[in-house]
Amino acid sequence: MSNLIQFVASGLALGTIYAMIALGFVVIYRASQVFNFAQGDLVTVGAFVMVVLGGILPWPVAVLGTMLATGLLAAVVERLVLRPLVGRSVVITIILTIFVGLILRVMVMVVFGPEQRGMPTPWERSAAVSVAGARIFVSSIAAVLAGALALGAFTWLIRRSRIGVAMRATSSDQEAALCLGIPVGRIFGFTWFLAGAFAALAGVFLGMFPRTVDTNLGFVALKAFPVVIVGGLDSAAGVVIAGLILGVVEVLTQGYVNPHLGQFGQNFHEVLPYLIMIAFLTVRPYGIAGRAEVERV
Repeated sequence: MSNLIQFVASGLALGTIYAMIALGFVVIYRASQVFNFAQGDLVTVGAFVMVVLGGILPWPVAVLGTMLATGLLAAVVERLVLRPLVGRSVVITIILTIFVGLILRVMVMVVFGPEQRGMPTPWERSAAVSVAGARIFVSSIAAVLAGALALGAFTWLIRRSRIGVAMRATSSDQEAALCLGIPVGRIFGFTWFLAGAFAALAGVFLGMFPRTVDTNLGFVALKAFPVVIVGGLDSAAGVVIAGLILGVVEVLTQGYVNPHLGQFGQNFHEVLPYLIMIAFLTVRPYGIAGRAEVERV
């Protein structure tokens, strides 16, 4: 029983991180129909920025500063690199995000070096609490709480604020939004800012014990890709639900299934989310909470 509690807690923490990364994909896709393949490299940038700021600022201030800095970087990328391509084929823009990601990765290696770093925390890196005999890392608890707070703030922003209404209008119909006086270009920039901020927050908790911060940290965004598909490309709530489910399933599979599969099961838990994604693409391609596209001919 203690192992089950520990696995579920670790899975919820991992799923929360997946959800934050996937939410960055969703907000950009809903606004501009662009799938941002640089999201993982923004995660890496955020993690390394936190390593620096965490050494000179109080931890909560450093986290907020990291989210702000990474969000601004993402907004600058959108303004200088991607906005000039508005009106061009979406495929060209998507390919460009791949090159943007490569440039960000090289910049991280040049500025911070290839060495692994430890993520600064206000508690002991290996600190844990005991729950019903299970040892749960404090970093896992903090990831779930911070993710819940961030996702709650995002929900309020989308549903209650003026800019949230503008974002929903832009995602529904860009031309109509322009006619109503909504600055669509600024909305695009703000969605990239949000995606960068969420990527930074995910990077902060992803780099905590037992993991470390290195230049390959952003590859976890590839593991968040099934979350986007399973949850639904146009549904923020869907990717949150999918992130938590796939995070728990991945950790439970690693703990209970892998040991019984021998050599074949060594990394089966990393493959399983993609198998679930393929199943969804076959049976329900628009995801858990996504909307099926209906075209009138």
